Amino acid sequence: MNDELLRWTDDTGSHDSVVPGGQCPWKILVVDDDPEVHGVTRFVLDGLHVFGRPLRLLHAFSGEEARRQLQVHPDIAVALLDVVMETAQAGLDLVGHIRDELGMSECRLILRTGEPGYAPELTVIQEYDINDYRTKAELTHTRLITTVSSALRSYQQLHAVAEHRRGLELIVRAAADLMEERAIANLAEGVLTQLAALLKLPVDGIVCTQKGSPLGGDGDHCYVVGAAGRHAGYIAQPLETLPDERIVAAILASVARRQHVFGSDYAVLYLKASPHQEAAIFLDSGQVLETLDRTLLDVFVANIAACFRNVKLVERLLHAQREIEQQRAFLRAVIDANPHFVFVIDGQGTIRLANRSLAVSFDLTPAQMVGHALPDFVSDPDLLQTLRDDDRAILSGKQRRVEREIRFVDRAGVVRWFHTIKAPILNGDGEVEQLIGVCSDISERKLAEQALFEAKERALVTLHSIGDAVITTDASGHVDYLNPVAEALTGWTTAEARGRSSGEVFPIVHDQTRRPVADPVSRCLQQGRIVALASHSLLVARNGQEYDIDDSAAPIRGRDNQLLGVVLVFRNVTETRELARQLAHDATHDALTGLINRPEFERRLQRAVTSARQDGARHVLCYLDLDQFKVVNDTAGHAAGDELLQQINTILAGMFRESDTLARIGGDEFALLQENCPLDRAYAIAQSVVRNVREHRFNWQGRSYQIGVSIGLVPITAETQDTVQLLTEADIACYTAKELGRNRVHVYQRTDSESVQRHSEILGAAGLRDALDQGLFRLHYQPIVALQGPDFRTVRYEALLRVAHHGNTQRKGELVLPAAFIPAAERYNLMGAIDRWVIQAAFREYANGVGLGGARLAINLSGNSLSDESLLAFIESQFVEHAFPPERACFEITETAAIQNLGPALGLMAALKGHGCHLALDDFGSGLSSFHYLKTLPVDYLKIDGSFVKDMCEDPRDDALVAAINQMSHAMGIQTVAEYVCSESIAERLCELGVDYAQGYFFGKPMPWGESSS
Repeated sequence: MNDELLRWTDDTGSHDSVVPGGQCPWKILVVDDDPEVHGVTRFVLDGLHVFGRPLRLLHAFSGEEARRQLQVHPDIAVALLDVVMETAQAGLDLVGHIRDELGMSECRLILRTGEPGYAPELTVIQEYDINDYRTKAELTHTRLITTVSSALRSYQQLHAVAEHRRGLELIVRAAADLMEERAIANLAEGVLTQLAALLKLPVDGIVCTQKGSPLGGDGDHCYVVGAAGRHAGYIAQPLETLPDERIVAAILASVARRQHVFGSDYAVLYLKASPHQEAAIFLDSGQVLETLDRTLLDVFVANIAACFRNVKLVERLLHAQREIEQQRAFLRAVIDANPHFVFVIDGQGTIRLANRSLAVSFDLTPAQMVGHALPDFVSDPDLLQTLRDDDRAILSGKQRRVEREIRFVDRAGVVRWFHTIKAPILNGDGEVEQLIGVCSDISERKLAEQALFEAKERALVTLHSIGDAVITTDASGHVDYLNPVAEALTGWTTAEARGRSSGEVFPIVHDQTRRPVADPVSRCLQQGRIVALASHSLLVARNGQEYDIDDSAAPIRGRDNQLLGVVLVFRNVTETRELARQLAHDATHDALTGLINRPEFERRLQRAVTSARQDGARHVLCYLDLDQFKVVNDTAGHAAGDELLQQINTILAGMFRESDTLARIGGDEFALLQENCPLDRAYAIAQSVVRNVREHRFNWQGRSYQIGVSIGLVPITAETQDTVQLLTEADIACYTAKELGRNRVHVYQRTDSESVQRHSEILGAAGLRDALDQGLFRLHYQPIVALQGPDFRTVRYEALLRVAHHGNTQRKGELVLPAAFIPAAERYNLMGAIDRWVIQAAFREYANGVGLGGARLAINLSGNSLSDESLLAFIESQFVEHAFPPERACFEITETAAIQNLGPALGLMAALKGHGCHLALDDFGSGLSSFHYLKTLPVDYLKIDGSFVKDMCEDPRDDALVAAINQMSHAMGIQTVAEYVCSESIAERLCELGVDYAQGYFFGKPMPWGESSS
């Protein structure tokens, strides 16, 4: 018993034993809960061979253990089952599991039972698909062998039929798969794969074709067109290149015999793909292939041959299909890229094609539009009916083309216009099946046409309404239109003038010479630009009446810049020119005396100065100022004054040459230009004038008045610079004559000390007053930067005053620096007015400035302003008027001015500090003060005089002074500002000394506000 158990235990290994000869054993499953049954069965069947194959017994002692064996060995051929094991139905349940759950229909089932009374009924055997039933007593040695052998034969037959069926199914599927291959190489690889599946072998073989390489060109050799396994590296190589001569010989032999060749370990399948193409398939393990059912093999080979025959056709069909798809995609891309709307409608009115442009206009995709009809997109019933009528006319064959413009209101309520063209699409029989339409969006064109129409209407209305006369001509200069004003002036109607030359309808002559003037229309056509008439042109109307006219002719051009004609615009300026002539006279003459006025006199004086400088001519300017005229004017009234001036004019009129120019240039001031006159001659005439005026008695309302005249003479020579200088010198000479006793003549001499002194004083005061009155003052701003930081950040801008030069036209626009006018301003008490102008202008420009960045504004105050008690109120009002934050203002006062006006200065400075303003002491070190005054002056900043700063890198003394001033200031809690910083080396030295701020050309020159703050 132990020996039997030992053999049984060894028999139930999980591996499949292969007996010598390579034949796999039949698997027999023995299921019984009696160990003796297992031993007897093994004893009987041990060493038995059925149909040349041994048996392998698998043992299970329960239904559950049998299920596990079946899971591991799905190829069991026969199962000997005990009916009653752990349960009375355990055997039958196992039968149901084998047939229904595992689907093992080929496995033969033999039921065994120890007691006949436990045998199932016949209906149960049929229902459970049981192949045989025996009692254990019946299964003697011989009967057990016979029963098992019979069951194995039945299993072999059923298995062969099943394998045949599966092979056929595999061949059918393989043929379908192979027909999907796209080329010979792919087909060959597929053949090897399907053969491996059919034979249940690994892929290891090659496929060759004769009469041509798959790469083309060679028709005399066999080529490997497919390979797998160890032969995969020889694809697309000639067969002769294979290193295994056995394979080469076998393939060539098969092709030569035109039949299959089977060896002990290989097989070659021959295929006649077509009359001109043969193929051979080489496979290892040919012995297995030879034992395959020949019917299956023939079917498989026939399918493969058909695939080889059809692969070229398939390739051509697929290529044609790809070309069709490419053409279809290309046409679709072209249609979708078309900016116009493209659509196709069938006979039922359904959209079959819509391009992208059309779909996008409805917020859809082309696919979403297909299948819809016109009512889905057009809501206007009239438009819908029109479109349907057009479609029916095309689809019925009544019309070959329909073209129309349609008005369409989209979903947003926007009116759009489209130009639509529809045409039929014919089938192969020439019948109309569908129609194609193309729509172009012409909304912009329609809007342009409407705008053009409206513009034309407005133009005609305008031309009929305007006060100017308008004549238009064509490119040949022939008239085609006159507006009503032109008709009235020329005497021609449009109907009469149309087609006539412009010169005939619009004749013009010179108002003085009476000679014809060149026709402006002809000139415009020749020159291709706007031309205008001179102011002396007269229009001679059709009835002979003449009009002063002012006109211009302009070319009319099309979009391509082609000259289309001319538009002539003119007006009747007869009254205007008369008035202009009168105004011209009035503009150059004094209304009271009829003499030349000051502007005209200055123009003539300029000509005299030019002739003196260029030609060396010598002239004399006389400046006459009546003495005691103000007494007459104030006591007797302005009427008496006017009468006196007219009498003086009468006196003077007969005393000069005709070439001399006498002008009234002021209330009681006259000027006389004596051209080409020696100075001594002019002096004698001036003396005569003084005498005659002094001797004249003016009588008014019973009272007699004696007046006089003071005359200043100035020679006009090549050294004379300009009229401003000349008039100033004449004014000075006249002023000097009055200072010397009146009723006399004084000649201006540049070497005369009296003239020079008067010149300096009068010029400064008068010039500054004019600058204030005429707005010639300018502010420039220079940045003040912080030295102690990562970069030189601008913290303040100092407002610096300039005056624009206005006297000499050649120097007009030049700026005069403060050093040239401040002394005169201080002497004539003008600094207070100038300071107020600076404050007001600086606050205004600061408020309107851009890019300020929070910087403060530094404003200088003069010493004169420090004692002005009303200055504080003015500054406060400017804060309010310009919404200027007081804490943004820093007022700078020179140390000299502060010390000389110490009391008022302290009061003003304290008030400004109370408002939050900052204070700086300017030019420190250049005056008479000392650090003692710093204790009393409430300043925030001390500006080190630039005379020390600019040379501090070269002069150790200046460097020491700057260092001392900075150190002392910091000791007193005052920050320092260095002036005149013009180089990087100075800036670096100031940083080393710890100076807080700096300004100078190195950081920025004074510039107008927009440029300095940018």
